[in-house]
Amino acid sequence: MQELIITILFLAASFFMGRKLYRQYKAKDSCATGCEKCSPSVSQKGFKMPDHLKG
Repeated sequence: MQELIITILFLAASFFMGRKLYRQYKAKDSCATGCEKCSPSVSQKGFKMPDHLKG
């Protein structure tokens, strides 16, 4: 019974790690989370830099 529980836990952990690696290499910006915090271009979100900060 203990071996079955350990096997199930190992397979579940392997599945989630494999899914995370797959998403990391599949993503355009290499971010596995998918939360869009680390998108490559801030200008795509409509952000405009104030003139006094441009330099």
